[in-house]
Amino acid sequence: MARQRHLPHAPITEALIDIHVEPRHDLTFPALQQTIATPEFGYYVKNPISQEMFAFKLTLDGEQPQTTAEASQIGLRLHSHDEKYVAQCRLSGFTLSRLRPYEEWSTLIREAKHVWAIYTERLAPVRVTRVATRFINNLQLPMRLGGSFQEYLHKLVDVPDEAPQAVASFLQRFQLVDVQSNALVNLTLALESTPTLGPAPVVIDVDAFIEKDLDPGGVELWVILEQLRALKNQCFFGSLTERAAELYE
Repeated sequence: MARQRHLPHAPITEALIDIHVEPRHDLTFPALQQTIATPEFGYYVKNPISQEMFAFKLTLDGEQPQTTAEASQIGLRLHSHDEKYVAQCRLSGFTLSRLRPYEEWSTLIREAKHVWAIYTERLAPVRVTRVATRFINNLQLPMRLGGSFQEYLHKLVDVPDEAPQAVASFLQRFQLVDVQSNALVNLTLALESTPTLGPAPVVIDVDAFIEKDLDPGGVELWVILEQLRALKNQCFFGSLTERAAELYE
């Protein structure tokens, strides 16, 4: 596994903080839109977030089942004016994504606290029910079809010795439990296809989360996010070899 440290050229394509809430009982989409879609929020509205619901009705006379579909608006997708951040303000929660180029955790947390303070002040959620941080990394590994991914990926499940050794694609996914905190981590390593020329694009997706009853205005929320970030780092660097980490220094 690779040593944990700051990688100046980390292969992060998206880093996000996600918070689920129990909304106040009278909150509606028009009320959310009215309070969030304002210049004072600091982000501009890109588009609404919709949720589709499908229903099936069985008949007793042998006819085809009847289906209905209904879409409802549940939130807004907003972008910062420099296009570096995307905020999703929903009736049931809040997500802040940092796009490329990723800077550092302290910058993401500072912006998340700023936007979250506005969200909680204007929408007054009752409580927080789930907290998560997710990092999607796109590694570009300098190898060709037939090379060994174990040179760059630590403990990747290997193919049998007698099988063909050229790997065209793979998907490896674990759901891990931190027994001390009861936090969960979805760890996914994937390669859609190995190009004949150029680097191999391997995705390492680390989603660390916990379901917990928290005060929306309390400090424990941010303490837990720091703990989840530590779990994320353990999983990310634990998935790399030193040779892979050195590519991004």
